[in-house]
Amino acid sequence: MKILLAYTCHDLGKMEFYSRFTPLGLGSINALLRREGYDSRIVNCSAWSWKDTARFFQKERPDILGVSVFTFNRHEAMRLAALARDANPSCFIAAGGPHATHLPHPLLSHYPQIDVVVRGEGEETMLDLVRALGRGDPPRSLARIAGITFRASAGAHAAPPSSSHPPSTVDRGIVFVDTPDRPVIVDLDRLPHPAADPAAVGVDPVTQFEFIITSRGCPAACTFCSSPEFWGRALRFRSAENMIEEVRLLRDRHGVVYVSVRDDTFTVNKKRVIDFCRMLIDRKIDLLWDCQSRVNAVDEERLAWMRRAGCTHIQYGVESGSPRMLQRLNKGITIEQIRTAAAATRRVGLGLSIYLITGIDSETDEDLAATIGLIEAIRPHDGLVSPMTVYPGTALYEEAKIRFGLGDDYWVSDHREAYYVRDDPWTRRSIRRLAAALRRTGRLSVYGPEDFARQRAVVGDCYALRLSSGEYWQRRGAFGRARQEYLAILRDNPRSLWARLRLGALAMRRRRFAEAAEHYRAAAEDVPAFHLAHTLLGTALLRLRRRAEAAASFDRAHALDPHDPVARFQARRLARPGRIGVPGHPTASIA
Repeated sequence: MKILLAYTCHDLGKMEFYSRFTPLGLGSINALLRREGYDSRIVNCSAWSWKDTARFFQKERPDILGVSVFTFNRHEAMRLAALARDANPSCFIAAGGPHATHLPHPLLSHYPQIDVVVRGEGEETMLDLVRALGRGDPPRSLARIAGITFRASAGAHAAPPSSSHPPSTVDRGIVFVDTPDRPVIVDLDRLPHPAADPAAVGVDPVTQFEFIITSRGCPAACTFCSSPEFWGRALRFRSAENMIEEVRLLRDRHGVVYVSVRDDTFTVNKKRVIDFCRMLIDRKIDLLWDCQSRVNAVDEERLAWMRRAGCTHIQYGVESGSPRMLQRLNKGITIEQIRTAAAATRRVGLGLSIYLITGIDSETDEDLAATIGLIEAIRPHDGLVSPMTVYPGTALYEEAKIRFGLGDDYWVSDHREAYYVRDDPWTRRSIRRLAAALRRTGRLSVYGPEDFARQRAVVGDCYALRLSSGEYWQRRGAFGRARQEYLAILRDNPRSLWARLRLGALAMRRRRFAEAAEHYRAAAEDVPAFHLAHTLLGTALLRLRRRAEAAASFDRAHALDPHDPVARFQARRLARPGRIGVPGHPTASIA
């Protein structure tokens, strides 16, 4: 059986990275199916035209399609499913993801191309579906698979629906059957790493694997978030050792040297965070990374360990500086907790990033002023402002049904990405004012020498702090002071990739090309799968007019990452006979 796990972004999101990004859940499902011996691949069609997408499905004609459905891409996801059905009328199509999970009945009612909705976690459910299809008896076995919703003739389904999802009639004689909710996967270490055996089309593994998830579940009850209803409120964690195993795999096999941890609340389990950080330090993995969390789930101790272990910044869901608005959103945090977390974050030298929400139904100029005042007080380095949106699976959605008459059919008839609580001039003005405040404060919040001295007193002499200090001096043209910081990192860890890269860049700026080549060669030897080290080495070698060696480096970089424009350009250029010289502007841009 040929299995495709597909995603495409909404049309307006094609220019936005996070909209185009392949959902991480597909990678986990794909890894499990492949470990069990199935011919499964991920397909991200976001960069393709619909004509090219149709041509792909006509060529592949999958037997099983899993399609990822978010609220913002719901129409495009259903179009993907229709193309797969046209290509192979017998294709079995399962829809999963947040939107499908929270609205399984409307999805099946309006889109006949969907056979089954997978609710919540999809790994074990998809495996059961694939096994049933392999046996050739899905009509009989569907009712015995937990965590799905499907159509059946009235009275024909073999198991009673779950009490939380009663059946409803679609047409005469047709009902929806909701099998009992599947128990969550408690031991997440049982799941294979998505990067262990990747098979994908339209996916850039270099950027895809920079994002990882190490826990599931959220105990909070924010009115605007559907995560607790999707993953459950009970927190489940991958072990620190399992996390180390993944980052080593990413580094050694895929050349991923910077990781973004996308857990809703990464820091909530203090012991796990510190264990992970200790292992990174003791094993000199030399990783740089970031994460997101809640302001009431951090303290200076765990933040200090994170900084020592290479964490660069942390993102908090602050949402508002108005206590009244925080209560309206049911955030479960206080202004004092926000101030305390921000101060601790700055004391250890982490970058401080915040998420904000505006356009809340009862928000006023006074509330907006309170948020701007909080921004100026806590001094974040950057942030993101979003309008208040309503998504299925949230408390806000249930409220909007009553207050605004918002119905499930809205998501079929309306083609906007989401339902905005307030789409008015005040909200647009508020977004502009908050964004301006973040930019203004960010410029004034950059760490300097006095900050670095105070931070060293808290976290000690760690490589992440020295990197930040070196970058500060480098931006100001004080190359000697920057070099001292980077050399100090090498004295502690001669295999530090990041020190080598920074020293190489300094040498290139000072036209010391032989020294730069030495650092870049060491970086390439330390992390052979890291394509950029080979590209930079090729650049330095070209400056030395060592054409054959440069060509080999660019060829290696291009093989590791076909999307690297500099490696691709130079590999082709140097392959032409008789072409010798220094690089043009494409190479100079990375030196």
